[in-house]
Amino acid sequence: MKKRVLVPFIAFVAAASLVFVPVSGHAGVLDIQKQIDQIAQQEKARQKEKEDAEKKQSVISGQIKQEQKGMDQLQKEIEEQSNQVMALEQQIAQTNLNLADTGKQKAEAEERVASRKSLLESRVRLMYMNGSVSYLDVLLSSTSFSDFIDRFQNLRTIVGKDTEILHANELDKEAITQKEAEIKTQLAQVTDMHSQKSAIYATLQKNLKQKEVTIASLTKEEQKQEHISEEAEAAAEKLVKDKQALYAKLAEEKRKEEAKKKGTAAASKPVYAGGKLQWPLTINGTISSEFGYRVDPIKKVNKLHKGMDIAAPKGTPVLSADEGTVILASWVSGYGNAVVVDHNNGLVTWYGHMSAISVSEGDSVKRGGKVGEVGSTGDSTGNHLHFEVRKDNGDTPTNPRPYLGL
Repeated sequence: MKKRVLVPFIAFVAAASLVFVPVSGHAGVLDIQKQIDQIAQQEKARQKEKEDAEKKQSVISGQIKQEQKGMDQLQKEIEEQSNQVMALEQQIAQTNLNLADTGKQKAEAEERVASRKSLLESRVRLMYMNGSVSYLDVLLSSTSFSDFIDRFQNLRTIVGKDTEILHANELDKEAITQKEAEIKTQLAQVTDMHSQKSAIYATLQKNLKQKEVTIASLTKEEQKQEHISEEAEAAAEKLVKDKQALYAKLAEEKRKEEAKKKGTAAASKPVYAGGKLQWPLTINGTISSEFGYRVDPIKKVNKLHKGMDIAAPKGTPVLSADEGTVILASWVSGYGNAVVVDHNNGLVTWYGHMSAISVSEGDSVKRGGKVGEVGSTGDSTGNHLHFEVRKDNGDTPTNPRPYLGL
């Protein structure tokens, strides 16, 4: 029993000794380099994730712009249709006036017919009460020729009036029938115009609502992709810092190896004690954008511009501001082709938007050594160098001017 317990325990101690014994010498350097390579792979993955998110964001942004154009077009259509609706409302108002006028004319005609009917009925009642007297009896009962003529003219007038009344009644009855048809037509027109107006508004409002829902959905997705992009960028920056720490550790291991060979104590890591950095170009160039908050020319949002932009022709050599170790030499989203140099004294410098990179990660560079060439890669609107100085071992972007003696 004791032997069975003791053997695993010895194995555990042996394994633990392998884990906890500090790595030193060449094995330590290889281990650090392996970690750096792993981080480089992670950087590529984060970079791809960010680029994919930005591509999706770009596509969605285009879709939003297209939908916004459609929204603007709908707004124009709404304005145009509003004018049509106003015209319809004017027609409706005019038709209502015509309807009222037609109704008034119909009422007046009905009133005239009723009045004439009453007159004729009163005459019939009078004849009934006085007995039936023919027009011939009236004429023959005349007392003289002159009286005959008078009676004849009076009878003629009465007959003519009755005929006129009957004819007028027929005309008014026809007018009433016509007015009733007109009223029916006008009411149908008003109903149709109200339906047109309602249909126009319903269709436009439906289309407008659909556009609003689509734009809201796309905007939400765009924000999601932007969040993914920002997270990937933050993760990439953290990896750069992790890699910077590993390069510092690698430099420390190399100093220890060098000191061991010489039989001396290892030199401590230097600390930035002031002094002017070298201008990062072979020409003066023009500072086109300073360090500080500004409206980003690409994303159109107010954000910190972490360095200074120096306008220069494409291909102008970009120089390291001081000696150090290249901890990044690759495409970085936003920065395009970028190089980051750790100066092993708390300062880190960034060089962005280059057309070409002249160094590799892990390279040691001298002060004034070429690290690349001016270009316009990444989020850039023209050929220039984006130059950053970061203190606190690369954690804090700071204004490069004092470091360049400007």
